[in-house]
Amino acid sequence: MRGEVILRFPEPIPALRHVRSTLMHGGIASLRAAGLYDAYVAAVPTEARVAIETSFAGTWIPVETALAHYLAIDALGLSQESAARLGRGTFDRTKGMLLGTAIGLAKTAGVTPWSFVPHLQRFWLRGLDGGGVQGLRVGPKEARLEVVACTLLRSQYFRGALRGIVTSLFELVSQKVYVHEEALGAETTFALRAQWV
Repeated sequence: MRGEVILRFPEPIPALRHVRSTLMHGGIASLRAAGLYDAYVAAVPTEARVAIETSFAGTWIPVETALAHYLAIDALGLSQESAARLGRGTFDRTKGMLLGTAIGLAKTAGVTPWSFVPHLQRFWLRGLDGGGVQGLRVGPKEARLEVVACTLLRSQYFRGALRGIVTSLFELVSQKVYVHEEALGAETTFALRAQWV
């Protein structure tokens, strides 16, 4: 099921190497707000937690540390909906870093989710060093977003949080947004189907 390509994967597509500390700090703040921080501390390797929590805003965290963080959250047994809710909280905390001037664009008349799709790779690279995003138009108000070369997709929580982040992004310019996960068949690939009104 293909569609019109709005955003092509970058070439070449390097494997994910680092995650921006600001994104990790936003995720930990979401865990705290949800009352899950103590359970997270019990599940995450101390070295990974300390590396994240003592990092300065805007620095890069190695992907291995980020993966330990996300797999520890998986161990909490959250539902996909809970993960998406936490992802929305992370988006609220980090949208300035991820989106920059796009937030101002969202307030402009006539802006739709299609206005964001061509910029998704750029948004991605503000928070993640490596991996690739492709955006396809599969209907008038329906997009398929594909992510590749991202080790963090092994984490159910990361996938759910990513769904929440995309939902929050598109809600900036839509009344209602529905985002569903679609597997691509490999643990470092992933797709989301987004519909809006």
